[in-house]
Amino acid sequence: MSAKISLWDRLLQGFRAQFLGREAWALADQGIVSGTSFLTNVILARFMGLREFGIFVLAWMSVLFVNSLQTALIVAPMMSIGPKQEEKDRPSYFGAVVAQELALVSCCFILVLVGLKTFSGFFHHANLQNLALPLAVAAFAYQMQDFVRRYFFATRQSRFALADDALSYLTQLPILFLLHLYGHLNSATALWAMSGTSIVGLVVGWFWVERIEFHWSWIKAISIRHWRVSRWIAGSTVLTWTSSNLFLLSAPVYYGAGAAGVLKASQNMMGAANVWFLGLENVVPVETARRLREGGVHAMLAYTRSILTRWGLLTLCFAGVMAAAPALWLRLIYGPEMVQYAYILRLYALLYLLLFLGGPLRAGLQALEFTVPIFWSYLAMTAFSFAFAIPMAKQLGLSGSMLGLIATQILFQSIVGVSLLIKSRRVAREARLGSHFPTLAE
Repeated sequence: MSAKISLWDRLLQGFRAQFLGREAWALADQGIVSGTSFLTNVILARFMGLREFGIFVLAWMSVLFVNSLQTALIVAPMMSIGPKQEEKDRPSYFGAVVAQELALVSCCFILVLVGLKTFSGFFHHANLQNLALPLAVAAFAYQMQDFVRRYFFATRQSRFALADDALSYLTQLPILFLLHLYGHLNSATALWAMSGTSIVGLVVGWFWVERIEFHWSWIKAISIRHWRVSRWIAGSTVLTWTSSNLFLLSAPVYYGAGAAGVLKASQNMMGAANVWFLGLENVVPVETARRLREGGVHAMLAYTRSILTRWGLLTLCFAGVMAAAPALWLRLIYGPEMVQYAYILRLYALLYLLLFLGGPLRAGLQALEFTVPIFWSYLAMTAFSFAFAIPMAKQLGLSGSMLGLIATQILFQSIVGVSLLIKSRRVAREARLGSHFPTLAE
């Protein structure tokens, strides 16, 4: 009996080491975030209707946009450069990062507030300008809480990230349900509820942040070093919203806010994949940078291959299940109204297979502090989108938007993958000549 128990223990340990490894806490955390996001979208779609849900989706895209800027300018370089810091330099480094974050979220608050009032007129079927204030507050709160959770991953304190996200995300579900129960659920009240829970998570999480120090010399030096990494990612982020997202925005322009609701509801069905997609984003860049630092390019590439193999297989299995019976899943979650859009869910399954490849490949380029190929990839996607987004949406409807998204991802993954291989070989050759990572002085 003891031999059997011992064998079972060894099997469990082997599973954790080979399949989860360092990603376990990140995946548990992302399970909470993605699970809550999935249920939130189901609640809003079922209780508010596709049109009102579409209005919420269009408004929330501005929050996702400014958060993508934060990821590019603050989070991505922090996840790749932060792990390389000496212990004595950590308070000054992260103090500099916090200073950058505060400046960015203040600008984003104004950007969302003014931007929504200015551009909401493009969507004739949605009264978006009335959401400007709650949306600006939601953007500020969401960004700050997201920064705190990413900080915990960058400093390898994943348990704090898990606790903070549980507090921030799980509490919003009963609040939204109560708003529906009392007849007050709409896009504005949903945004205020989500803002409140993010602020609670931010305040509690801040008590777990390690000591930080603010020094102008560090703020200046780290801002310059971060910019060297993030300038191409930031450019890529802006291009994302004129590339793949142009396909998503073109459909509501022609077919109304309900089209945005349909696309988001279908995408939400693939939300389980975000558990490992976004969970890996919290740990893979950090671990990729550490492997590069300690074992060189070959160790980094071996880690990248292991992530692509293990989690790529899981993505393939999940996408296959969703694509095999899309009408069944849509009816089960949203009701019979969504069954007619089963083909959209099948196309999203294919899209997610391609999306998965991008995370580990980008992490490799970020660890090498060589992000210009990401920019050129998005530039190619943008050129394609400007040429085809409007015609495909107009002629083929929602199918055209989805096929355009798939085509842009094929372009992106091809350019980034080839660039990573070429740069890795070059760095490996230079390493034999005594290359090193840049320090603060550099």
